[in-house]
Amino acid sequence: MASAMPYNPDDFENNNPFAEPTEQANGEDSSEDNEEEDNISRDSAGNPHNNDEHTNQQGKLTEAELRKLVPERFTEKYSINIRLHAIEKNKSGNPILKFDVAVKGLPRYRQTKYKDVRRTYNEVVKFNKYLTISNLEVFVPVIPSATTSYPPGGEDETKQLLLVWQEWFTRITSNPILVRDEEFVYFIENDFGYSVINTNRKTSVASGLVRKTLKQLALPYDPYEELAEFRPLIKAAYLSCQKLYKLFDRNSKTEKQLSIHIFDLSNKLSVLAQFENSHPGMRNMWEKLGKIVQIQSDLTLIESINEMGSLGDGFQCLANDFYQIKEALTNRHLIMRELTQAEAQTQTRHQNATRIKNKSSLDPIKVDEAIRSLEYATKAEESLNLQVKRISGEMLFERDEIINFTEKKLQKMLKQYTLNKVDYHRRNLKHLENIRLDIRIVDQKGGLSRLNRDNLTTLKHNLTQSQAASGDSWSSRTFRSLKKEEEERESRLEKEEEEEEERLKLAAEEGGADKNIVDAKSAASLLGVATF
Repeated sequence: MASAMPYNPDDFENNNPFAEPTEQANGEDSSEDNEEEDNISRDSAGNPHNNDEHTNQQGKLTEAELRKLVPERFTEKYSINIRLHAIEKNKSGNPILKFDVAVKGLPRYRQTKYKDVRRTYNEVVKFNKYLTISNLEVFVPVIPSATTSYPPGGEDETKQLLLVWQEWFTRITSNPILVRDEEFVYFIENDFGYSVINTNRKTSVASGLVRKTLKQLALPYDPYEELAEFRPLIKAAYLSCQKLYKLFDRNSKTEKQLSIHIFDLSNKLSVLAQFENSHPGMRNMWEKLGKIVQIQSDLTLIESINEMGSLGDGFQCLANDFYQIKEALTNRHLIMRELTQAEAQTQTRHQNATRIKNKSSLDPIKVDEAIRSLEYATKAEESLNLQVKRISGEMLFERDEIINFTEKKLQKMLKQYTLNKVDYHRRNLKHLENIRLDIRIVDQKGGLSRLNRDNLTTLKHNLTQSQAASGDSWSSRTFRSLKKEEEERESRLEKEEEEEEERLKLAAEEGGADKNIVDAKSAASLLGVATF
């Protein structure tokens, strides 16, 4: 995206009588003119344009251009690793996050390892908002809410928060642009009670009523086909996730009402057992059936909560992320519209300067003013052009990352939902099997005794259960236990932490071979550590 009429200072003669004359060799002039003729062509309207810039307008950035526009994507020297290990109780909706940080290769950090960094949830939200405003080229993920669909303060809620917040920390630290933001230093090294330091940095795009008005206009031409198709896809995904969350919320409320009705049924069955005085077997059956139905009521309530926790909260989190991505793509369109306006302004000033040049009598003051305004407009256009290219190049990288992350997230959510559903039905079947014999031998002359099975009274409750720890007797398959998978995941995380500690210990031993010598960097690090 370049101006239709690029500015060339040689097109305008210097009319300043106090200026020093410049001399150039004729051979140099002819060679520069030949190069310009090779790079400049004219379109159907007769306007000159650069052939190299025309290839960029087709939305195909070469690797060399990407290395210049987004150099952070082509280096692995810098990294930040954040491991969330605890959540402390605090005011409602504002818990305290405790995490460890390992820094590699980044300047301005006084240490390479930080233990037990404490930040409240509201402080992390402010940091998240700053990252979104100051990094327009990045799809900054939204930190999940501090509340879940699980009971507040319970073990399930704590596990869910640890999981989703660790996932958010991993996503922001895996982005090479975000980890090099200077605010990350203050976020990690500040004492408890962090606040954003760079508060003067504001977004460079329109907001409020102006933003709503500009969004009603037609979209500017987007030369990058992948990004042009990505925004409608993200918007459709955002609306679908919102719709799914509402449907799951409605279904959860319906299941909670169903559990209340099932509990009411269990009470009525217990009352029915009290009126059964003629037959003790029938009374025993009604009592046990009432208890089993009461258990089914509790299982239905637990299942509705698990369904919202595994799928409902997940779709809500994805909807928030998709909305943020959609707004980032909108910011890019607004900057592209600013670039179009800058190109039109440059062309207007170029024509104005040309008109002044063609006059018979030239005013040196007006010529200098026209040239100065044209140079300013050209620099503004070049700055916006580079900004659009950098944003587009980074978003092309992150587009694939978002698609892969969404696929893995959906697979994880559906797997968790399926395992919870299977666990619910297995528990239900196990409790129903506990009263199987009580239903069969309800009386001496009824039930299966009509099939000449007179020995039913001698049977005891020693039948093997189909839902045992060894597996499911109906399918001959072992259980995919949620508890077992959680234990495996925790053991894997502990193993990774041990490997990381060993690696850091080896690096410290190699770096501290001579303990008697303290270099300038180590001395500055020791002096910079707060001891009060």
